Amino acid sequence: MNISGKHLKKNKINKFLQFQKNFKEKQMIDWTTRFEALPDVEKDKIALLRVIECTNGIIQHTYRAGEDDTLTVDEVRNAMKFSMGCMKRMEIPVGDKVVTFAPETAELFTEMRRLYISGAKQNNQEDFNEFLKGSKANLLAVGKERILHARRLVFEHIDELPPHTLEWGIAYIFSFAGW
Repeated sequence: MNISGKHLKKNKINKFLQFQKNFKEKQMIDWTTRFEALPDVEKDKIALLRVIECTNGIIQHTYRAGEDDTLTVDEVRNAMKFSMGCMKRMEIPVGDKVVTFAPETAELFTEMRRLYISGAKQNNQEDFNEFLKGSKANLLAVGKERILHARRLVFEHIDELPPHTLEWGIAYIFSFAGW
């Protein structure tokens, strides 16, 4: 009886710890407040990353859908490699400089990336919905003007995304943000 009693107690503790972990992971983040609180310089960097990321997303979509205006396989691979590298490292090579993010910004994007992978790649609808909330909140916090300025920087300094595809990314961003 003593052994099973210890086992039951340990089992209850483990269940409680798992519940606590799940609860903490499921807590909603106030994305709007978090992104709006970032300094302007970080919002500028986010705009640049979002133009790259969204343009790549549309490039990938047009390729997978077999659309007439899709890029070559090599162009699609280059765009994806560049975009994913920027997201994973939280660094963006722009001309002869490298844009890096403050730890709090990188932390927000790490959480958004986790939600995206869980939601889009592992079919967790709750996480995907939370990812979409965060994605829209950061675009709204960044604003149109920064997005348009970021497009100009990408056009002038980043060769991995063909210039005409930037309009695809901008159109997606504007539609998603409701602008």
